[in-house]
Amino acid sequence: MSFCCALGQETIPKDPIYKNMLEIRHDNDFLLFTDRYYSTGNFIGWRRLLDQKNNSSDKSQYSLFIQQEIYTPADLLETEIKKLDRPYAGFLGLTNGLTFTNSRRLLDIQFTIGITGPYSGAEGLQTAFHKNAFDSRMATWLGQIKTAAYGNLYATYTREWKWQPNPFSVHFALSPKTALGNKDIYFQQEAAFYFGRRNSIQTTSAYQQLGSTKNECFFVIRLAYRYVFHDALLEGNLIGDSSLFLIDPYRNMFLYNFEFYTRMKRHNIKFTYNFRTPKTRRTFPHLYFTISVARTF
Repeated sequence: MSFCCALGQETIPKDPIYKNMLEIRHDNDFLLFTDRYYSTGNFIGWRRLLDQKNNSSDKSQYSLFIQQEIYTPADLLETEIKKLDRPYAGFLGLTNGLTFTNSRRLLDIQFTIGITGPYSGAEGLQTAFHKNAFDSRMATWLGQIKTAAYGNLYATYTREWKWQPNPFSVHFALSPKTALGNKDIYFQQEAAFYFGRRNSIQTTSAYQQLGSTKNECFFVIRLAYRYVFHDALLEGNLIGDSSLFLIDPYRNMFLYNFEFYTRMKRHNIKFTYNFRTPKTRRTFPHLYFTISVARTF
């Protein structure tokens, strides 16, 4: 009898641990019938679960992403610079990141390098899309922020508390974040509430964590306050910029997100509505969506 039980235990399959993930993300506001401000963002990247040290409960991951962001004023047909509510701007960058987690906290550090201006490809991509879209408006790209090189460091510390276990768990997290470089300088304080079937902080898709294929389905309400010291895609390069049109940002900004996540074995899907208060005195609040699809391997 003991031999049979032992044999049965040995044949129980274990969930495989996939150490790599390919992720594609797209940001846009066209589903909300607008085409302004943060118009489009495209991201493609790879995440890798790093080997753990012996007897260590900490876990670490590496990530590498290529990104392109497109920013436009509300009136794409305006031909007078002084009437624009924000500059045209494009950014093409490469981001390297490391995350370190234990059972209650996560530290995420990212370093981004990239360029603005025509070499970012933003003007060409947006023009090609509008040229082939039905009844579209061809943007002038008047006074686009000029070509410049950027480097930026982003650091986020997350502390999480579990208030209710699965099957309908409730988690609460606080996440201070800071950005430092010649592209972005800001400090942000964020609070997030998670509701639904969700894994631990070390394996959940809420933080794009690898190491589990256990199914998840949950939603998130996220609130944040950001104090902006510098935004190069509005006011130009911190070390000097000769672009024709620049504008000072509001220092205080509020961000609100509603997010939905699901993990089905090796596939992760995320859909988000993102609300931002105005960035400058001339602009209005902005709402856009994010869709992200990822597969582990």
